[in-house]
Amino acid sequence: MKKILIKLVQPLFILSVLAAFTFVSCKKDGDGSPDVSVGNMSSGTIDPGSAAGGQVVTLNGKGIGQIRSIVFDKNNVPASFMPTLNTDSALIFRVPDTAFGGPQNVIFTNAAGKTLTVPFSVIALPNITTAFPTDFQSNSTVTLTGNNLDDVTAVVFDGTSTACTIVSKSRKQLVLKMPLTTLSRGKLKVTNASGERVTDMEFVNVNAAKTVFSDQLDNGFENWGWGGNYAASTDDKITGTSAMKAAYDATGSWGGMQLGNGGSIDITGYKTFSFWAKGADVDKNFQFWINWGNQKVITIPANKWTYFKFDLVTNYPGVTSVNNVTFQIFEDGKTVYFDNIMFAK
Repeated sequence: MKKILIKLVQPLFILSVLAAFTFVSCKKDGDGSPDVSVGNMSSGTIDPGSAAGGQVVTLNGKGIGQIRSIVFDKNNVPASFMPTLNTDSALIFRVPDTAFGGPQNVIFTNAAGKTLTVPFSVIALPNITTAFPTDFQSNSTVTLTGNNLDDVTAVVFDGTSTACTIVSKSRKQLVLKMPLTTLSRGKLKVTNASGERVTDMEFVNVNAAKTVFSDQLDNGFENWGWGGNYAASTDDKITGTSAMKAAYDATGSWGGMQLGNGGSIDITGYKTFSFWAKGADVDKNFQFWINWGNQKVITIPANKWTYFKFDLVTNYPGVTSVNNVTFQIFEDGKTVYFDNIMFAK
C-alpha cells in the first residue's frame, strides 16, 4: 500500500505544478503600461507651459489614460512617447525637435478616439549653422542655413540698429540683402517668434576693408605674375561682379600670381589678412607671401570656394605696409579663382 500511495501522490503533485504554470503562462502579455482604463479626457495642463525641442514635459489631468497619439498642431508635428509613462492623471513626454516655434495647441487622442486640446508654447530660437559668404558688400546677398528660420522677423548687426533685408526664408534657410554700413565686421542678431540669437560667425565688410582685389585690382596693385594668365573675370565671384581668374599654365609648373608693382596699403591698426579661393578639379597646394616674407602653405580644395583668414599680429608681426602679395601653385598648373584679397579691421 505504501508503494501505491507514493505513486499516486507524485502524479498529483506534478499535475498541480503544470496547472499553475499553464495558468501563469496564459496570462495576457503586457507592455509595462499602467493598468488604467480609457479616460474621458476631461481636463489637462502641460507643465511647464513652454519648452524647447528635446525638453521633457508632463501632461497633468483627469481621465487621460491610454493616450495613443500626441500632435503639436502648428504644421501637425507628432510627438513620440512611452505608454509606460501614461497613467490616468499624468503623461510624461518630450517636445519634438521638429516642433515649430510659438504658441499653439497640443492635441492628445486616446484609445477610444477622444481628444484633449491643451495650449502650449514651443521655444524654437533661430539656429544658424553655416553662412555663405561671410564677406559682404552693400546689396550683396548672404545665405544662412540652420533651423527655425521660417518665422524670422528681423536681422541686425549685433549691438547696432543696422538692419539686413530679408529676401526669402524657409525653415532651414534665410537669404539676406546686406546693408550699406561703415561697420568693419560684426555678428548678426536674428530674431523670430521665440526670441533672438546671435550668430557664432562674423561678417566682414569689403567696402570698409583695404583691398588688393575686390572686383578689380585696387590701390595701385598690378599683375606681374609668371607662368599663366591672371585677370578679373565674371565667370564666378564671392561678392560684386568679378573674381581674379588665375589660369596657371597647364603645360608648366610652379607659376605665380604676383600682385604688386607700385601698389601699397598701410595696414596700421588692421587685424586680419583674408581671401577666398575656388579650387580646380583636384586639391592643390599653394604657397603665398606678403612682401615676400613669412611664406604660408595652404591647400585649396577642389571645386568649391574656401575662406582663408590670417591674424596679422601673429602671422605678420611688425608689418605696417604691404606692396606685394604673391600666390604660387605647386607643380603643374591649374585654373583657380581668388576674390576679396584684403586687409580688415
